[in-house]
Amino acid sequence: MTPLLSLLLYIFRTVVARWGVYLLMVAGLTLSYAAAIVVTLYVHDELTHDRFMAQADRVYMLTARYGPPDRGLVASDRTPAGMAKWMASDVAEIDQVARIVAIEWPMRSARRQVRERFYWADPNIFKILQLPAVEGDLATALKAPGSVVMTQRMARAYFGRPDAVGLTLTTKDNQPLTVTAILKDLPANTHLDREIFVSGRGSYSMLAVFDLNPDYQWNSAYIYATFKPGADVAAVEGRLQAISRSHWRGPNNLPEGYELIRLTDLHFHPHGDGEQRPRGHVGSILALVVVTAAILALAGINFSGLVLAETQERGDEMAIRKALGARRIDLIWQILREALWVNLVSVVLALAVVERLLPALNGGLDLDLHLWRHPAVFLGVLGATVVLVTVLSGLYPAFAVSRPAANTGTGRLSALRWRGWVVAQIALVVVLLIGSHTMNRQWQYATDDALNFNGDHVVMIRFSDFPNDDADFVAHLRDLKGVESVAESFGSPTMDNVRPAWIRRPGLPLISLTRNSAHPDFFKVFQVPLVAGRHLSGTFSVPEVPPEILINLSAVKALGFATPEAALGQEIVYETDRTTMRSRIVGVLPDLRFATVYEPKGPMIFDNFSKYLTVVNVRISPTDTAGTLARIDALWSRDNGGSMPMQRWFYRDYLLDQYHDLHQQMRVFNLVAGVAIILSTLGLTGLCIFLTRRQARDLAILRALGATFGDIFVQRLTPFFVPLLIANAIAWPAAWLVLRSWLGSFAEHIPLSAVSFLGAAVTSVVFALLTVAAHSALTAGKVSVSASLRHE
Repeated sequence: MTPLLSLLLYIFRTVVARWGVYLLMVAGLTLSYAAAIVVTLYVHDELTHDRFMAQADRVYMLTARYGPPDRGLVASDRTPAGMAKWMASDVAEIDQVARIVAIEWPMRSARRQVRERFYWADPNIFKILQLPAVEGDLATALKAPGSVVMTQRMARAYFGRPDAVGLTLTTKDNQPLTVTAILKDLPANTHLDREIFVSGRGSYSMLAVFDLNPDYQWNSAYIYATFKPGADVAAVEGRLQAISRSHWRGPNNLPEGYELIRLTDLHFHPHGDGEQRPRGHVGSILALVVVTAAILALAGINFSGLVLAETQERGDEMAIRKALGARRIDLIWQILREALWVNLVSVVLALAVVERLLPALNGGLDLDLHLWRHPAVFLGVLGATVVLVTVLSGLYPAFAVSRPAANTGTGRLSALRWRGWVVAQIALVVVLLIGSHTMNRQWQYATDDALNFNGDHVVMIRFSDFPNDDADFVAHLRDLKGVESVAESFGSPTMDNVRPAWIRRPGLPLISLTRNSAHPDFFKVFQVPLVAGRHLSGTFSVPEVPPEILINLSAVKALGFATPEAALGQEIVYETDRTTMRSRIVGVLPDLRFATVYEPKGPMIFDNFSKYLTVVNVRISPTDTAGTLARIDALWSRDNGGSMPMQRWFYRDYLLDQYHDLHQQMRVFNLVAGVAIILSTLGLTGLCIFLTRRQARDLAILRALGATFGDIFVQRLTPFFVPLLIANAIAWPAAWLVLRSWLGSFAEHIPLSAVSFLGAAVTSVVFALLTVAAHSALTAGKVSVSASLRHE
């Protein structure tokens, strides 16, 4: 018989003899490996944003800072379109520079007619953003006016087929567009949020408009650049302000400074106005990595405990093998081989489970995770993890089972050892449960309590390019059935088009403000009460200086007023976009949060300037949402003549998109916490098996003396009380330290709650009680005095 066949037969006999224990081992390890694989794929997805593009690490995106000189208050991913031309002419280190401008215009084919989100793009954009193409030549695809490049998914949507090169569709004013190349579908982990690129060389494109009007230099374009080898990018960044100032026309919109962000660093860069997709946060990623390690540790503890629970039986076996000439190192290697086989079987099952679950996870969390995208790297990391878990979980029990003391007497685990098993296991579960509850509370706070306004049942509709049609639409909206209130605004309550303002005071710190423009009914739509004073009346378009304004409580404090009432009637002088304004305060609002809780809230001013209003906010009745939306759609089609498809969304959907990463991480964390509870249950079941054997004689005597199930249950449960208390005593401060650090990554967050800690403790105790009770019920009737004495 070959050595391999002999080993396999031995393992088979061992598994058959102890199939219950091995089933618990495999179940626990399978769950832990499956959870670890999912989290690892997610973390890898977050850390490799935009790396699917060739040479992505050479690409930089230009961002702008707006505010007073040498004091950028607002960062913007969008920059003046003219900067691309100025950089190309004045920066010798530039290799390529190109722009894209995000737009929403009607787009039609025989199969599809929508208000499409796409980019106007410079012809050389694909020399910088090297997106993978499946058809056509990207080097020349956007050279001709009226050419368009789209992904396979968009090609299927418009033409019903992915090979659409040469086919045409139309946009605004029936301008024809011809497909010249097809891109591979973009993955979810990219900063790009549109899948269609239209040549900016057409006379009707926004890029052409900007080029023909040098004074149109507001923050409008996303600019990307690559540099020649050896270029000092930091030095170039320092010269950009002077370059833009030398070319600037007009008094407004000049940025205070610029920053060049490497594309592969963009996802974890601080928030910027106009960002195409919400940013990620490193702190949350690190938390998930720690949780994954905890899950694997918990599975390893379970495995070690289950091996140790078999010490007496294995001790007899080890003694026989030693009598036959086996050395202790042979016995240790035997246990480690078994551990390796159990881990290998578990990881194969985990891969099967993950492969079946990934489509549902991708759909539910808006992800694009794949097991085999990089098979060599994935299998290498997975193999190393299996070896590490095998060694860490198998080495101690291998030494414990193989030592001479294992076959000299009772063969029982010491009280300290099994109690340490329970403490480590329960402590990890308690930490995860506290973390899960805290993360859910922070999510609830961020999407509800932190806002200080009610965004439920509010629909936001972007205006078309026809002001008269928009005015008619808004007027008719106010009388529409199911519409409760209507108000126009300039981006609010979103973070699009943030406008900074500031107040200089000699010898005192600069006061930074955020300026918002909205119809006075805005606060009715979002159900915001006044703290003091009155609302503004009507709207105005000229002059641009608002005579009256509202401020929030943070502004009251920053301006030095003792009370909100003290601010009423006071005039403030502030600067915004190189213009000095003087306005009178007529009302005070609570602190509203338009930014995410990652950003600090600050002073705000609200005026009723109507020249640049971009959206209309509509509060609808919750009793007939579908019917009201249908009537709104019909009204839009009537008032716009069908020339511009509607773009509408619920404010809640916008908010969820802003917290997309937090939502994903919360769902993953909850999944991991659930796995931890199951692992704990499996581990406690294994411990119950051990304790049943250890207490067999005592339980049999109690049974013979007429003890009830309750008496036996108490006898079985008593050893768990002290370990449960110690586990919580360890878990609570550990969780407090970890969560305090995690919450510190938010500018505004919930306090840690005693409910989280007590709830986790109670949950761990309940599951321990249920596990012990279930095992007691299954084994109580099987204990007999004669059997236990024979066992002894």
